Amino acid sequence: MYARQIQFAVAILFATVAFGQTQGQTPAGQSVSQVFQFTNTQAPQELQEITNAIRGAAEIQASLNANARTLAVNGTPGQIAIAAWLLSELDQPAPSNRAMQEYRPAGSVNDVIRIYYVTHIQGPQSFQEVVNAVRVIPQIPKVFPYFGQGALVVRTTDSQAAMTAWLFHQLDVNAGVQPVQSPTAHQYVSPDAANDQVQVLFLTHSMSPQSMQQIVNTIRVIPQLTNVFPCTASGSVSVRGPTATLALAAWLFSQLDQAPQASNPSPQQFQMPGGADDVTQVFYVTPATTAEGFKNIVTALRSTVTKLVFPDDMFNALTMRGTAAQIASADLLIKQMNTP
Repeated sequence: MYARQIQFAVAILFATVAFGQTQGQTPAGQSVSQVFQFTNTQAPQELQEITNAIRGAAEIQASLNANARTLAVNGTPGQIAIAAWLLSELDQPAPSNRAMQEYRPAGSVNDVIRIYYVTHIQGPQSFQEVVNAVRVIPQIPKVFPYFGQGALVVRTTDSQAAMTAWLFHQLDVNAGVQPVQSPTAHQYVSPDAANDQVQVLFLTHSMSPQSMQQIVNTIRVIPQLTNVFPCTASGSVSVRGPTATLALAAWLFSQLDQAPQASNPSPQQFQMPGGADDVTQVFYVTPATTAEGFKNIVTALRSTVTKLVFPDDMFNALTMRGTAAQIASADLLIKQMNTP
């Protein structure tokens, strides 16, 4: 692991000290003040992003003077030390080393601050998608992006940090279609619960953003997953949930990750593990079906069979989840309404 353990004195290069006391004379819990001078960062937006990262990750009071390019902070010596480390890492013209950097607050247990740098993802939208996934899937509130350097500041526990590192490197890959690999290479089992997994699913076909969003919506609705996040730059979708539910999500993803077809394929079905009467099926209507006809089929299914129906008009597909009897009823209804 590329990490550095850096211990800072409270007095640090390019900082103007306003303690009135030396660090050795200041009780650990007593607040002190310090003013830092930015030496490289110029843009107001970048100054604000660094300030947000310092304020949030160090849990410290911080006031930015963008005109003077100074940052006044007030907190304990430990918080000041975190702020100093973060500023020294982020206030750079360009990081020469884009490896992950790590800081462990003195005297803390199960508490780590890391800075990740993207090396392949490009563009603010793609970077924001990575930020969203890293913040929500490992359930980390303290995630602070610095778009100016493609940096992500994270403060969390050791177990969450392990999941974050794995997920970040899964998503920070070259743009374009990813090669087909073993699904286990893209699975992460939480050490805190065996029935809690994260999986990153990669498209094998080129998709428009609209088509990809249709797939994401289906995976959210049918397996009833809340932690589903796309990364359009790498053509991937990150999901977290119970093992059986992720198996359904992965199956759905593979069914919808298809090239457009001239004829409608045969319906595909997934039986939830454990023997429960819980079936998901992907139905296809004929390519000649009009938009109005497609909409009528969806309305009829939702009103007479089950609400758990999700249409994908990009592929003339209908995904439905229900009992075996409901699936059979849906199959019959679709055939009746979809007869040329």
